[in-house]
Amino acid sequence: MSSEVIKDFESALKNEDNCDVIIKVGEDPDVKELRAHSFVLRARCPYFKRALSNDWKEKDDDGNFIFKKPNIPIEVFQLTLRYLYTGIIDYDQYNKDVIVQCLVAADELGLDKLIEQIQEYLTNNDEFLHNDPVTTLEIIHLHESFQSLKDYCLEIISEEPSILFSSEKFPLLEKPIITMVLQRDDLNMEEIDIWESILRWLFVHYLKISKDDSTWSSEDLINVKQTIKEYIPLIRFYDISKEDFYLKVYPYKDLLPQDLLNDILRYHMVPDSIPTLNFKPSRRKFKSVLINYNVFKLFAKWIDKKDDYYTQNIPYKFTLLLRGTREGFDAATFHQLCDYKGATLVVAKIKDSEQIIGGYNPLNWSSSRSGQYSTTNDSFLFKFDSSNLNSAKIGRVSSSYTSNAIYDNVSYGPTFGGGHDLYSPGNTSWCSSNNGTYYVSINIPSSFTIDEYEVFQVVKKS
Repeated sequence: MSSEVIKDFESALKNEDNCDVIIKVGEDPDVKELRAHSFVLRARCPYFKRALSNDWKEKDDDGNFIFKKPNIPIEVFQLTLRYLYTGIIDYDQYNKDVIVQCLVAADELGLDKLIEQIQEYLTNNDEFLHNDPVTTLEIIHLHESFQSLKDYCLEIISEEPSILFSSEKFPLLEKPIITMVLQRDDLNMEEIDIWESILRWLFVHYLKISKDDSTWSSEDLINVKQTIKEYIPLIRFYDISKEDFYLKVYPYKDLLPQDLLNDILRYHMVPDSIPTLNFKPSRRKFKSVLINYNVFKLFAKWIDKKDDYYTQNIPYKFTLLLRGTREGFDAATFHQLCDYKGATLVVAKIKDSEQIIGGYNPLNWSSSRSGQYSTTNDSFLFKFDSSNLNSAKIGRVSSSYTSNAIYDNVSYGPTFGGGHDLYSPGNTSWCSSNNGTYYVSINIPSSFTIDEYEVFQVVKKS
């Protein structure tokens, strides 16, 4: 639309010449009448196109159409009308609340292009949402059309959960908002803090009783269990330490399903146990297509030569350096991406099987030491079935052959032990002579083909 046409349409809206529609917006005693042209509303707005095409019953004595919109604030409808006439919204003239309310009005009026435009504007202007995404989420959470804006608000909250969980609004939030937040796999918050926050929300807001009150009636207990039931699968109880579980979760054991309670107790009390219930995986994200969080916990345990798993806060950062199907399986790529990166973990999957094999090198890889061994007593090999972590086996370097622990060769990929106990020739055909001499035998096949492998840099957290 040319600037001249826009100017003419804006003038017609302001002067109200030949208007035949009266729109009553706002609530008593602040109702205001806005006037518009039916032909503009029909052409530009699906809602009015449908309404004005029928025999609209409410008209005044002069034949003007009468519409009542008490749910839409005056300023919001004025902004929307100007958009219908000119296609323009001067965002700088309005605060965030008015713009968000305009988004809601656009949804009611079926203005899809305006919905898209406002969402794009809000998500591209951090200052509008970053400090208070919660208020925006309260307004828009029931509107399916606002998915991109909801996702944006949830991303902010997931990155900085205190914005929501530490706010005065939190105990009063609606259930759908709580559910949306808990469903996020990237929620940057300890599970025990999530659990305590949910209890606070549940008791303060929903049931109006104290979580510290030990004299619940049987009716209260039934209500609490029924309400918290939908949140139980969204809390990663296995990521809560056994100390926190005992002190902060177990006192409310009556709220948990018995099978879950039993499995968590077994998980914490029986060495090397893994979860058996099909609950959501840990929110902690590691960039691997081969292994999950529980495997990284196992690796951390082996690296530190501990008897028990870390139940939370793994003290290592695992950074993906190389993935075979992405960067390549050749030796040159391995050395280019993995040399001189400090400690590394090599993980490979044997083709046409669930078998995962690999090794840990606490030293640097180096192509400049081609044909030489490096000494360490902290390296190890491993093997396990990806569907059964209880099958995991570790083979540490033999104390008599620590000088042959790691082998560097410019033409080789990651290689461990003399002989070699795990040998990558720079392609997908790997082999092993793991007979128990250099590394404790864990029965790695003598030759096999891999269909994927990953190398992670392992860095101790400060």
